[in-house]
Amino acid sequence: MPKLRIIEGSGAGTLAPITAGKLTLGREADNDLVVGDPKSSRNHAAIVREGGIWHLHDLSSSNGTWTDAGRVDSLLLSDGTVFRIGRTYLRFEVGDEPEQTHVEAGDPGWLDPAHLEGLDQSPGQLGTDQAGTREATAALFSRQLGGTTTQLARHNTYLVLLHQLVEKSRAAKSRDALFSLLDEAAAEVLDGDRCAVFLPAEAGTSTTGWELWPPHERRLRARYGAVPFARTLLTAVRRHKEPLLCTLLGDLNPSQSMLQAGVRSAMAAPLRLGDEVHALVYVDRIKGPVSGPQTPFTRADLEFLSAVANQLAVSLANLANVARMSAEISRLQVAPAVKQLTLVGASLAATEALVTKVGASDQPCLIVGETGTGKDLLARMIHQRSSRADKPLQVLAGLGLDPAKLEIALVGSAEDQRPGVIELADQGTLLIEELGDLPPAVQARLVRLIDHGELVRIGDTGARHVDVRVIATTTRDLRSDSSAGKMRPDLIARLTGFTFVLPPLVDRAGDLDDLVEHFLAMNAARLDQPTKRIAPEVRTVFHRSPWPGNVGQLKQVIERACVVAPDQVIHLADLPEALRSPTAGALPTGAGGHLPITSLAAIERLHILRVLEHCGGNKKAAAEVLEIDRSTLYAKLRQYGVG
Repeated sequence: MPKLRIIEGSGAGTLAPITAGKLTLGREADNDLVVGDPKSSRNHAAIVREGGIWHLHDLSSSNGTWTDAGRVDSLLLSDGTVFRIGRTYLRFEVGDEPEQTHVEAGDPGWLDPAHLEGLDQSPGQLGTDQAGTREATAALFSRQLGGTTTQLARHNTYLVLLHQLVEKSRAAKSRDALFSLLDEAAAEVLDGDRCAVFLPAEAGTSTTGWELWPPHERRLRARYGAVPFARTLLTAVRRHKEPLLCTLLGDLNPSQSMLQAGVRSAMAAPLRLGDEVHALVYVDRIKGPVSGPQTPFTRADLEFLSAVANQLAVSLANLANVARMSAEISRLQVAPAVKQLTLVGASLAATEALVTKVGASDQPCLIVGETGTGKDLLARMIHQRSSRADKPLQVLAGLGLDPAKLEIALVGSAEDQRPGVIELADQGTLLIEELGDLPPAVQARLVRLIDHGELVRIGDTGARHVDVRVIATTTRDLRSDSSAGKMRPDLIARLTGFTFVLPPLVDRAGDLDDLVEHFLAMNAARLDQPTKRIAPEVRTVFHRSPWPGNVGQLKQVIERACVVAPDQVIHLADLPEALRSPTAGALPTGAGGHLPITSLAAIERLHILRVLEHCGGNKKAAAEVLEIDRSTLYAKLRQYGVG
C-alpha cells in the first residue's frame, strides 16, 4: 500500500496510507493528511491513481506545490518522490505494493508506454486525447525518473567532494588556507558566480553583522563592482545561526534590490560550533554574460554548502585550540624569577627604593640609559615587585624585524590564529626594548593598548581585551625623536609618568668595586668553583677604563677572565687585549712612525675591529662609539668577512 510521509517541517514523521486510490492533503481537518504549514491552503493538493499511475495534482493552492525543478501543477509519482508545501517536505512511498511494474533503467523498453499499466498498446483503440495523454504521461515519467537519477548522481558527487575537502583541510595551517578551500568548493562545485567569506563584524560597524574577508573584498569588488549582496539573507543567518536559501522556492524571497541587481538566487551557511559562529560562506548567481547557470540553487546545494561549512568550522576550531595551547605553553615557559633581584651599588639605592613603590602601581614606566646600564634588570625588578609577579613577563625586541613582522609579533595574526606578545602577557607585564626603534603603526597600537586595554590582531576585525602593564626602555632622547617625527608625542606622554634614568658606569666610580665583587661571586656559583680575586693592576685598569659598554661590558670581561684564569687570581693576561694596554689594537706604523700606505677600507676594518674588541664584542655599544647606525655596522662587518 502506498503512503505519504512528512519528512521535514510541520508534522515531521507523520505517515498517511493512501487507500481507495486517493488522498487529499491541506490545512483543513477533513483532509486525509493535515499539513499545518503556514503556506498550506485549506485544500491544497490530492494524490490520485490514474490508469495505474499515481499522480499529484495541485488544487489551485495559493502558494503552490514545489519540487527542486520549480512549481508544479501535476506531478507523476514514483517511489521516493519528494515535493514541498511551504517549508514542509513530503515523500511518496510505494511500499510493498505489488501492482506496479518495476522497470530497470537501461532496458531498451523502459520508457515504452506499453510498460505503463492500464494503457492500451494500440493507439487506434484510444481517442486522440487519450493518445496524447499517454504520450504526455510517458514523457512526464521519463523526466521524473531521469531527474531522480541526476539528483542521485549529484548527491554522490557531493559526498566525494566533501571527503576530498576533509582530507585537504587536514593540511591547512591557517584560517586563510581553510577559507581558500571553502572558496574553491563553493565557487567550482556549486557553480556560483560570487563566493564570499564574511567575518563577524565589530558591534555597530555593520548593518548585517558581517564584513567581507579582505581577499574577497578586493577580488569581488574589482570584478562585480557595487552589486549588492543579499543583505536580508546575511542578517537572517546572523540571527538564526542556520544555513538559509534565498530563492523563490527557498527560506527567504529575493529582495527587490537583489532582483534589480540581477542576483537570482543566493544561499549562506555559518561556520558554527555550538553557539559560536566563526564566519559565514555566501554564494550567489548573477544574471549576465559572466554568470554561470541561470537555474536557482536547490535544497541539495544548500545541504552540501552546510556540510562544507560544518567541516571547516571544526578545522578552524582545532586551529584555534592548537594556537591557544601553544600560547599557554609559551606563557608557562616564561617562569617568574625566584631569586630576588637587586641593584648593586650605593649610587642606585634611591632608584631601588623607587622601584619598590612603583611596583605596586599598574602605571606604564620608561627606563632610559645607555647600552649595558641595566635597563632590562630594572624592568624585571619592577615586574617582580608588583602584584603581577606570578604572571608572565613578555619581551618585545624589535631589532632586526621589519615593521610588518614586528606588528604581528606584537598583536598576533588572525590568519594562523597565533597571539602576539600582548596576549601572552595578559595579566602580566609587557617589556618593550628600545622604544625608539618602533615604527608608527606599532606605536599607535601601544597607545590603544595603554588607553583602552585593547588590541586587534592583524587581519581581524574584533577587538580583544587584555590587562597588561607596559614597561619600555630606550637609549635615546625621545623628545628629540618626537620633534623629528619618529616618536608619537602621545605615546611618550603615556610612558613618562614614571621615568627611571640609569647613569653610565663611568659616572658610578664608587660602585665599580662592588660590581666587580658581585660578578666574581656570581661566576663562582655558575662555574661551581671558588670565588676568584683580581690582581691590583687589574683593578687599576678597571678604574681607568671608559667602559663604553657599561655594566654589561664589565660583566662580560669578568665572565671571560673567570674562565681563562689558570688560578684563583685574575691577572692582566686574563683580560681582553683592548683593556690590557691603552695602545693595544692601534694601527701599525711604518718607518719614522708614520702610517703605512694602505687602503681606506683596511684602515676602517682595523679600526672597527679595535672598537669592537674594546666594547667586549658588544656590537650595539661599538656602533655608539663609532657614531654609526647598528645596521651600518652589521653591513660593514659582513663586508669585511667578520661574523
